[in-house]
Amino acid sequence: MNLILTGILAFLAWTATAELEIVYNWTYVNYTWPNDTSEETAVAAGKYNTTNIIVCDFDVIGIYNRFVNTNLQPVINGLPGDDVFVVTPRYNDNPASLSRVSNQTGDGGPLLEPYPSWDWHTSENCSGITSVNRIAKDNCNRLWMVDSGKIGDDQICPAQLLAFNVTTDNLLLRKEVSDNLTHNSQDSSRGWIEIQQVITEGDSCENVTVFMGDPEGYGMVIWNGVDMWRIQKEFFAPNETGFDNDTVLRKEWGISNYVYLPNTFAVGPFLMFGPLLSYEIYVVPVSDLRNEDSNITFYKSNRTLPTMVTTRIVTDSGILMGGYVGWQCITCWNVQNPIALEYIVNLTGNSLGQDTFSAKSVKRSDSDNEEYWQITSTVPKYSPFTLNISNINFVISYSDVVSLVNGTACEVQETSSNRTIGDTNFLPYED
Repeated sequence: MNLILTGILAFLAWTATAELEIVYNWTYVNYTWPNDTSEETAVAAGKYNTTNIIVCDFDVIGIYNRFVNTNLQPVINGLPGDDVFVVTPRYNDNPASLSRVSNQTGDGGPLLEPYPSWDWHTSENCSGITSVNRIAKDNCNRLWMVDSGKIGDDQICPAQLLAFNVTTDNLLLRKEVSDNLTHNSQDSSRGWIEIQQVITEGDSCENVTVFMGDPEGYGMVIWNGVDMWRIQKEFFAPNETGFDNDTVLRKEWGISNYVYLPNTFAVGPFLMFGPLLSYEIYVVPVSDLRNEDSNITFYKSNRTLPTMVTTRIVTDSGILMGGYVGWQCITCWNVQNPIALEYIVNLTGNSLGQDTFSAKSVKRSDSDNEEYWQITSTVPKYSPFTLNISNINFVISYSDVVSLVNGTACEVQETSSNRTIGDTNFLPYED
């Protein structure tokens, strides 16, 4: 019996019954335009086409209330304190790349309000935002991103690291990322930099380490608050090929899906990652990545995944959750368990049979409970930028983690772990 089939059977055996609640959904993306003629002008200029704008990432900040929508209709009444940000990369020259979901709705779904303002997305002198592919929040609810500076495959502006205070919408940091850090050192035509993880220390999050990824150029870029450098390894590149051109894997994507593993995995902490087109998993001690001149030891699992990971997050309680390529469901693994198929659980299927594009862990200020949020999409079913806008193409949904994992092999465990990396299925690895 092949590994994939074995994995599917194991998943079916462990399937839980919890379902996610729909928060927002879109058939296509539209905006809160600055005036009555802006939309018409954008369409005429070829800068707004409803069939080629892709929602591929999001994050949630300041959720204090909960709302449920079971009829798959757009939620239009935002609640005080709700901040849901969505990312629409400029694979084509679409109007805005980063937006906040507004409390207005249109025919396609909730309207997006370009963030922090329209001016940031209409600048032609590289002082605004060109294109964002991913976003991440830190422990002080600051919103971080890398503006790749690219429209399609064209490098229009230098890449830049940005951070915003979402309460005031003020820019807190702008740092240009040099071209030699954003592109493959052997092939300067390859490079697509994006935010991956932001780790903070201190009561005011004054110590920051930012991890950026280059899945197209197979590199990791790190900023420790002072210095910025690039790490490039052969095993950051994909080792699986042969996927259809009409899927999200139409490019040979490499290093991706960084997650911060708590000490329940092993005394560390560790950063986990893997190439998107790969069944392999790697971890590295975060302490090895703090300074450019540190000696770095990478570890590779002696187990492989049953298929490739599209997205993953790890909760504070040590539950890794996310989605797999071709499996339209949510899976989990408690990091205290071995990486083995009997410990990987299929929690629930995705609404409308969509693929998971991105997932986030949300912890509310008035509760110890954590929530799993995700955005799913029909995009892998279609050739790039030809959405069928008669269908619901993007869905944001959530559930509390405890409800999802109770009674499964992922169930939250109260015991602490003092095991070392040697006690896991990971071994030191070199190119």
